[in-house]
Amino acid sequence: MTFVHHRPAQSTAARRQLPAARAARFLLCIGVVASLGGSPLRAQRTATVGRPDEPILGEIGGPRLGQIVQGAAFKAGPVRGNYTQLQLEGWVFKPSLKSVNQGGHTLAIATSPAENMRDAPNGRMLAHLVQGFLLDEVERRGNWIKVRRDVWVATAALQGRATQPVAPTHGRPDAQPTPPPPAVVARPPARASSQPSAVQPSAAASAPPATAQSVDPRRAVVRRRMQLYRAPDSTAIGQLEAGTPVRITARAAGWVRVEAQAWVRENEIRPSDSAILTGLSAAELRGAPEEFKGKLLRWTIQFLALQTADELRPDFTPGQRYILARGPAPEYAFVYVIVPPDRLVEVQRLEPLASVNIVARVVNGRSTYLANPILELVELP
Repeated sequence: MTFVHHRPAQSTAARRQLPAARAARFLLCIGVVASLGGSPLRAQRTATVGRPDEPILGEIGGPRLGQIVQGAAFKAGPVRGNYTQLQLEGWVFKPSLKSVNQGGHTLAIATSPAENMRDAPNGRMLAHLVQGFLLDEVERRGNWIKVRRDVWVATAALQGRATQPVAPTHGRPDAQPTPPPPAVVARPPARASSQPSAVQPSAAASAPPATAQSVDPRRAVVRRRMQLYRAPDSTAIGQLEAGTPVRITARAAGWVRVEAQAWVRENEIRPSDSAILTGLSAAELRGAPEEFKGKLLRWTIQFLALQTADELRPDFTPGQRYILARGPAPEYAFVYVIVPPDRLVEVQRLEPLASVNIVARVVNGRSTYLANPILELVELP
């Protein structure tokens, strides 16, 4: 018989962690919790407007509050139905704004009928905002104010908007998301054949790619009988019946210029001078300044005063003489008409508030600050 001396099991006391080690473990736990608590999916945040003069809505189904220039990019928010929310942000000339306290906003566009929003003071155009458009101030720089507001635009007009959520890359902000594996198509087993056969392309590969049917945004149909106007907010000159097809040729502050085909008796019309545009409104010049630059037009204006340009007007040469007027009738927006030296004596004979017919060349459809048309006098009958 063998005896073994029994000793109780002993254990070595655990070594205490150093304070630095405990702090490191605490910070590591916080990082893990933060990474797990964040949003599981991230969506692309910037969208670019891919259509010209895309309407801006304050609320879905609400009135049109302006238009965004094609190519302008903004932060994109949630999608609701056929619309996406954008965070409109840019710079507006300070004299074109007024202080308000309405709907939680602090500023509003004061210039009629619309004012420009730019990506920087005197920078690239981003949008045209109608009078009364509500905004929030972000910062000030000289005579310019940076403003912001959430608006809604049609999702179909946007480019670069994420349609699939992107999985996050925890702890690796520079890592790229892993692309999904290619789809595997199940094929039925091939029948055994004693004769070799050539490989036939699949029907999907041989079929031509399907092309989505595009809708021409310039084509429209009259909803109900409506009035026709020579210029926005002017006197009606005719009517169009419901269902009449029209073609949109210009947009300006909630209005569109349309063309409709119809028949009239030949003996009731006369040829016009094709080199001189007639019936063109100031709103159309503001809406498409590059389209009409350098073209001749015939307008009836109301002469207000003959003035001299100073260095505060960047669209003029200092010392240049110009007419301050309203027009064209019956619109009567402010218009600047540069006076060549050889026409100065004729203009000096004009009486204030006189109605004058002129032929002028378009210099700029939208002046830098107040968005008024600038013309150069060619003929003063």
